[in-house]
Amino acid sequence: MSILITGGSGLIGASLTQMIVELGERPIIFDVAPSPPILKKIDSKFKYFQGSLDHFPELLNIIKTEAIDTIFHLGGMLSLPSETKPWASFHSNVVGTFNVLEAARLEKVDQVIYSSTIATYSKDIQSNVIDDFTLQRPTTMYGATKVFGELLGRVYARKFGIDFRGVRFPSVVGAGVKTAHMSIYHSWAIEEPLKGNPYEIYVDPETRIPALYFKDAIRALWLLSRAKREEIKTMVYIIAGLTPPYSAKELAEVVRSRIPGARLTFKPDPTLMELVKEIGTLRFNEERARSEWGWKTSYSLPQMVDDFIEEFNQNRSLYL
Repeated sequence: MSILITGGSGLIGASLTQMIVELGERPIIFDVAPSPPILKKIDSKFKYFQGSLDHFPELLNIIKTEAIDTIFHLGGMLSLPSETKPWASFHSNVVGTFNVLEAARLEKVDQVIYSSTIATYSKDIQSNVIDDFTLQRPTTMYGATKVFGELLGRVYARKFGIDFRGVRFPSVVGAGVKTAHMSIYHSWAIEEPLKGNPYEIYVDPETRIPALYFKDAIRALWLLSRAKREEIKTMVYIIAGLTPPYSAKELAEVVRSRIPGARLTFKPDPTLMELVKEIGTLRFNEERARSEWGWKTSYSLPQMVDDFIEEFNQNRSLYL
């Protein structure tokens, strides 16, 4: 296999790179950000190209010269930066996804795996349970760009035969994330106490935003990619994360039980609470992912916090 990971410098991308290297492959990373410190120990086992997704010739040249047959398209702007700079988000998330799919068409790439989000759900939902057929009507720039990517992938699958598949992730939890997004408190409420810092959780204690540990996220991407094509009926799938979703208060309690002296307080941000309040009241049905390609979340909240602490301590110098 010749695998390209866009956004390979981010939490999910770098972790997926490590997993693919462990499987004996030599992936190619393409990202606007530098290769992260966590990958330095394996830097001879992957190729890195720095560049922007909205530069089509650059992306096309890499796909052509590296004879790419599988693309994990994880690159793009996250939720808060997209709200702050919607024009930049358009170029990164909309133009960038078009460029990935068009380059895949021109170079006859076999498969494109797309990272979407449960933030595509927001308004006019008629039930408190969301499945893969629920109306997507987001009110954020981030959610809107991700719906576009999903729909464009379906067009390229129908019209040009690209094996397009995607997952709608909840908040992904892991260490070393630098860019804030609307649910980053899941990660920073664990990481900041590990650094000896106080942390103000910016949502109400009873807020429940679905979350998934990063090791489960990369496993989901790989399982989806390796599933037989005839088993893929739904094409883009909800991943519910830890079920039922834990509250911010429950997260804080588990962190305090594992990290003596953890200084966690609550100071809800009214603007952010307005953006996340709907998603926290919904429940997500991932039955299609379970039945079509064998998905199942493996980490509970305590297991996630314990493994996060172990991962952080093993790589402490890289996260500080």
